[in-house]
Amino acid sequence: MTVGAILLAAGSARRMGEDKLIAELGGKPVIMHAMDAIAEARLAGPIVAVRPGSPISKLLEGRARLVEVDDHASGMGHSLAAAIRKVPIFWSAAIVCLADMPFIRPLTLAALVREADSRIIVRPTFEGRPGNPVLWGRSHFNRLGKLTGDEGGRALFQRYPVELLECGDPGIAFDIDTPEGLAMARERLQRS
Repeated sequence: MTVGAILLAAGSARRMGEDKLIAELGGKPVIMHAMDAIAEARLAGPIVAVRPGSPISKLLEGRARLVEVDDHASGMGHSLAAAIRKVPIFWSAAIVCLADMPFIRPLTLAALVREADSRIIVRPTFEGRPGNPVLWGRSHFNRLGKLTGDEGGRALFQRYPVELLECGDPGIAFDIDTPEGLAMARERLQRS
């Protein structure tokens, strides 16, 4: 069974005031923390959704399959749909990662892979709280490919069973949306 990674990196970062994904965090751009976790977990891909003209494209050139999302400003659903439509036929499942979540452990991604099945959705939890990334079995790809708006895959959680997987990883609940969030991430790295 082949499980691949999709990395959503086409957001507009409106609350940040800059391109948060190329901001420095621990000596490298924020997005590279997610890329490194994906590589360490040995996931297929990744397929990375980017906005046209993004500096991320140059940064990831040769390291990922880039999908430019012309309608990225319409919401995460558009980015996820564009990326899922580029998934190779041999992937049985995809783990949809968010590029602004730098503390996801490779072990968490590996735990999701162990649960993979082409028919299921698996969402990690930390102390009972669900987070990201989410594993989607291939049977959901067609639905994901039709998403629109800003809700992403969350719209499908009410209609299809979601398996929860306690992973002991607080990183599944930490994303960088604001300058304060970036400062907190930097503090967290200094403490570790």
